This record gives sequence, structure tokens and C-alpha cells, in this order.
Amino acid sequence: MEEKKLALILWDFSKSCDIALQHAIQLATAGENDIMLLHIIPQSGLLSALLSPNKNTAEISKANKRFNAVVEDVRQKYAINPRTMVLEGNPTKILRKLVETANVNLVISHHTYTYKGKKHRVTSWTKKLIFKDITLPIVIVNQAPAHSHYMEIAIPIYQDHSFKESVQWIINLARYYHCNVNFIKPYILEELKKKQLASNIYFTKKMLDSVGIVYGMKTAKKGNVFEDEVFRFADNIEADLIMVMSDKHEKLVSPERERNLHIPVMCVNTRIKKYQPFN
Repeated sequence: MEEKKLALILWDFSKSCDIALQHAIQLATAGENDIMLLHIIPQSGLLSALLSPNKNTAEISKANKRFNAVVEDVRQKYAINPRTMVLEGNPTKILRKLVETANVNLVISHHTYTYKGKKHRVTSWTKKLIFKDITLPIVIVNQAPAHSHYMEIAIPIYQDHSFKESVQWIINLARYYHCNVNFIKPYILEELKKKQLASNIYFTKKMLDSVGIVYGMKTAKKGNVFEDEVFRFADNIEADLIMVMSDKHEKLVSPERERNLHIPVMCVNTRIKKYQPFN
């Protein structure tokens, strides 16, 4: 029997982890995935290891005991039995290893994650999650799911040639999570950019039509900031997810907007030699 894919949650034992878990449950249910809760402990430096050789061993044991209580709580609240893992080391290296060895195909996290005693913007890690041969989609959340399951996704279309590289992700997402695809394109006056955008739209439609994926498309209002239009559009269709390529994420989701994010954002990478498929 083929091993199930894993939806992995970055877990720092904060209250926000439960928000990420609720989203993970919906995504894992749709994709028939298992769920893993991952807690990362920073690796001790040489001096610290010499002075306190058992410090991290004690921290790992403590985290595993905390996970026992978490798993019991999750069983009672959500009737699922998540896997747990406590690992010591660099988050990027750990995540890459898990992708290669543990069948992880998705990371879900609250927009901040505590590591080395400090809160980090998870989005700032996305560049570190892009590897030479493999990449991993990451869903960033800030609020609990609005609906009982994921149905609608909103996707901004850009005129950049690299957007075409995202189409395989879109196809995988629509198939794997059985979501409806809703595009929004910017209102463009400049002729060259209009031609580039038209080329991307034609390519996207052709690819989605070839595999029978139904989609809708809307044009942003003239004169409005496109990023604002994307979120307005997502609100209007009651989107469960916005998917954006990593090179557009910082422009779309500013730190201020991220703090008040009410729709999850999936960040995926362009320019990949080998993508990590959902299925």
C-alpha cells in the first residue's frame, strides 16, 4: 500500500497552532492525508553543548510529553490521531529531509512561528523552503476556517512569463482538493503588458481545458490597487484560499495585511526543476 502524504504543521505549542490544525484537518480530509505536528528545537552551539550536554535531550523529552497532552486534546476535539515529531536542528534542513523521506507534501502554519525564543514571520522562510531540486507549498493562516471545507480558491494572474510555471500547481490543487478555481486579472492599459497577460491567460485556459478543470475569471477594476482587488474578490466569492507564487507574495501580503489575514494564503514557488506533487 502506498504511504499516505503528510500535511505538516509547524508547532510551537502556542494557541495559534490550533488555528493551523483546523485548516490542516480540512485540507488533509480532502486529500486523504495524514497530519504531522512538528516541533523544532534549535541545535546547541559547541560551547553550550560542552557546558550543558543534556540540555537538548531534556528539551526534546519535555516537548514529547507536551505532545502527549496535545494529541489527547486533538483526539477529543477533532476525532483524529495526528503524528508528532520533535527534531533538533535547522528548520530548512529538517523540512527538506522530511520532504525527501516522510512523504510531506504541504506545510501549514500560523503566520508567526516561535523559534529560538523569537516569533518569526513564516513567509520570510519561504525562500529558505525552496531547494535546488524540490519545493514545498506552504499555507499561511491567521484565523480559523470560515467554512466546513475548502471549496473556492482565488488566484491572481500576472503578466510575468513566470506565471505560466504556476499552472501545474493550479491543476494539482484543483484536482487534489476538489476546489473551484477563480482567477482575477489586473486591468492593464500598457500594450506590451496587455499582450503578455493575454498570452498567460490563453496558456492557462488551454491547460485547464485540456484536463477538464472548470474555472471563472474576473477583471480588477480600473484604477484600483490590484492587491486590494484580489482580496476584495476573494471576499466576494467567500474564498477559502488564495494561491500566489512566492515571487509575488510580499507584494500581495504586506506585514500589516498578514497580521489581519482572514483568508489563508498558499505560497508556491516558480522556477523549479522538480515540484513536489500533492498526489
